[in-house]
Amino acid sequence: MQSYRQIDLSVWTQVGEGYNGQAFISEAHPGKLLKLVHGTLSSAEKVEQEFYASQAALEAGLPTPRVYEIVRNGPDHGYLSERIDGKKSFSRLCADAPECIPEYAAMMARYGHDLHAHPLSVSRHVPSLKSLLREAVAFAPFVTPVQRSRLNSLVDEMADTDTAVHGDFQPGNLILAGHKPYWIDLGWLSVGDPVIDLAHLYKMMMEDSVIPTVQDLTHMNREQMICFWKEFAKAYTRQSDISALEQKLRPYAALDVVRTYYFHPNEDPRFLAFCRSRMDADLD
Repeated sequence: MQSYRQIDLSVWTQVGEGYNGQAFISEAHPGKLLKLVHGTLSSAEKVEQEFYASQAALEAGLPTPRVYEIVRNGPDHGYLSERIDGKKSFSRLCADAPECIPEYAAMMARYGHDLHAHPLSVSRHVPSLKSLLREAVAFAPFVTPVQRSRLNSLVDEMADTDTAVHGDFQPGNLILAGHKPYWIDLGWLSVGDPVIDLAHLYKMMMEDSVIPTVQDLTHMNREQMICFWKEFAKAYTRQSDISALEQKLRPYAALDVVRTYYFHPNEDPRFLAFCRSRMDADLD
């Protein structure tokens, strides 16, 4: 494993904090943003995945900040990227102006369409979504044999497309600077059927919106999250009745739980019980 340059964190000022790390800026490094990851995601291998996936996305023409260098602070790793001045995430935009949630949801649907139509090539750090999901289904310890068969069938039924799938498709990972959008946090980027992105957003905004930490992550309460999803889905599908879409996405939400566990395994019995409950609810 490559050893990366140690940074002097004393010259950086923290300007943000997310679920997995912090963001810093420095007068000594104008135009750059430091994202420093902590906890189980701070290994060089995991940071390399996000760094090189972001690099591949940029080279493919996707709107995302430029990445420059992987660095470390003690055992924690991170990377330097382009600093986008005047930006706000769609989560923050919705929190600051809840009355505009339908407008922002429709905007994300438009940018999501563009993302999901963008061609992307499979590479070392940008896997085939189907291959990734098959590995995730085999890896999950909380899935029954019957459920595993059902999940594998779902993967088989997914379209064989060569377009971009964000992976962590949610309003906190789309930022706006002026009128220009940027996709961020591309560590789960893959190539395949965008249905998994829609299922991820559906699960977060509908099923997980009762969880306080998810509300904190999106900067929205449950009612606002549900409103965002429904307005997004109507704009994305260009249909006023989204019941068929929601019914279609429920089993894929279970598949998204399995994929999330694959990226972030957790042996806490309470968490495993939670995952089992989601399998039972979404695959009934």
